[in-house]
Amino acid sequence: MTAPPYVRAVLDKLEAAGYEAWCVGGCVRDSLLGRAPSDWDVCTCARPEETKAALSMPTAEKGAAYGTVTALTEGGPVEITTYRKEGGYSDHRRPDFVGFSLCLEDDLQRRDFTINAMAAHPSRGLRDPLGGREDLEKKLLRCVGDPRRRFDEDALRILRCLRFRAVLGFEIEETAKKALRDLADLLKTVSRERVLEEMDKLLAGAYAEETLKEYAELFCILFGEKICADVSGVPPEPDRRWAQLLKHVQNPGETLTALRFTNRRRRAVLAHLAGDPVTLSDLQIKGRDLLERGYAPGPRVGEVLHMLLEDVQKGRLPNERSALLGALCSPQAKADGQGLVDPGHGVGV
Repeated sequence: MTAPPYVRAVLDKLEAAGYEAWCVGGCVRDSLLGRAPSDWDVCTCARPEETKAALSMPTAEKGAAYGTVTALTEGGPVEITTYRKEGGYSDHRRPDFVGFSLCLEDDLQRRDFTINAMAAHPSRGLRDPLGGREDLEKKLLRCVGDPRRRFDEDALRILRCLRFRAVLGFEIEETAKKALRDLADLLKTVSRERVLEEMDKLLAGAYAEETLKEYAELFCILFGEKICADVSGVPPEPDRRWAQLLKHVQNPGETLTALRFTNRRRRAVLAHLAGDPVTLSDLQIKGRDLLERGYAPGPRVGEVLHMLLEDVQKGRLPNERSALLGALCSPQAKADGQGLVDPGHGVGV
């Protein structure tokens, strides 16, 4: 594995001070896949205070409680984490305690999937005690150890597994697949922010559509049964928006009204999943509401609705019937040809 000079400098400084250090995790996985890593992580036997002393460069201490120091190099940030063991995950998200270790294998054993549990060094080569490279070649997502334990420890790993499925196109190993479904309710414990962060990456994947279809029932737990109606069954109030979502993912080049006010298609889908309106059908008022208030039939009705949709998507209006109706301007303004005062700009349009 070839590490960029600024990463090699971090390894060299730690080793010159007498500490073992390795590149670890996603940068190793991506390098073996022939992809350019988006970031570089290093693990070491040095404690956080020893790491800072060895580096003699600016650092940030976010994550120091978990043994992580970020080196602020000229080439970019490098996260450096002390080898560690973890124990107890009472909230299904974070370890109850973290214990430092002098053994690289201890650190690899605590990781989520074998393809993320490899370490590499530009001079010493690959350390792969859990068979991650073989799983890469098989295109297989396999948990480190017992899948039920891994997912129960940290429910975010369930969504990470689906994200890797969507991005890499790998199959999920059968016992992990069963554990995903058995423990799917734990997804409710993951914060909305982390859910949408993972979904953003998932939806950018080349295999997003088939992942959404194959594991629809898990997404139902995250986003509600109605949104998944077309894939997971027929609830009392079926909703066709799930099919629209799949269409957005499948046809990124298609010009769709739903994407008019978004720069990237997956941002629209994320808004959709988060419960924000994506299409005119999601607005709490319809064209007939405008007609009942004196708007003449024709293209102007659609223009006004699209302007309201934009204001809701940009946070200038809540998607509430009273607020949307209140944004429609007076009968005199309609008579003057204005038709709507843009609530975001306060200008007659």
